[in-house]
Amino acid sequence: MTTHQALRCGILGFGYLGRPLAQKIYEQGGAVSALKRRISSDDVNLPLDLEAADLNDPAVFQTAFWQRWADKTTWFCLLPPSALQDYAGTLRRWLALAEQSGVQHIVLTGSTSVYGERARLCDEHTPPEPQTEAARQILAAEALFWASRIPHIDILRLGGLYCAERHPVSRLSGRGRLGGGARPVNMLHRDLAVEALFQTALNPQGKRLRNIVEPAHPTRAEFYTAEAAKLGLSAPDFDPADRTDGKIVTSLYA
Repeated sequence: MTTHQALRCGILGFGYLGRPLAQKIYEQGGAVSALKRRISSDDVNLPLDLEAADLNDPAVFQTAFWQRWADKTTWFCLLPPSALQDYAGTLRRWLALAEQSGVQHIVLTGSTSVYGERARLCDEHTPPEPQTEAARQILAAEALFWASRIPHIDILRLGGLYCAERHPVSRLSGRGRLGGGARPVNMLHRDLAVEALFQTALNPQGKRLRNIVEPAHPTRAEFYTAEAAKLGLSAPDFDPADRTDGKIVTSLYA
């Protein structure tokens, strides 16, 4: 088993998940190289190797900073499809770079959106039913990773992410007659997502797929009402006449 002192990681996407993940790895004695689109004032003097580049430019993969990733045994891809003009194409080039560098372990964050919206119980054996272009792009990227020559691949399909600083309830606060209040949620607090990513990096074991979702599945009305109260926001008003059901995503693994 890898120890956290030995973790040497590259992080593609130094943002909502990448920054706290890098901090956790550093605090546990690891080393991090990370890439983001542009450097901000918050990034100055961070204790890691941080570079800014536009991944939409194919020439980015010929730049010298990737040499500093070559000694990193685990690479993370935390970018959503919305971050790239050609999601699968860009990740294909990044994967080729990883293979050339002899990377042993890659962790890709996906999404439970690949299961679609049909009401059913979904686990890792459930066939995907993507209904959005983003979900279809995620599935295409997953296929690339499965087919790669990297010996250890982990695909983590994350539930809906939230935390106090960036919470989806802020967009719903005070709104009325919202639909889907009876549908169950498949949520994941950012802290739990970061912990799952960290633990996955510690234990490479071949090619694996995992759903990472909180075990509780309250209705949307219950979840967002409770979360609004925690944050001191006005609760959204869901239409009680809308009783449509939705999927519940679980995992077969601890």
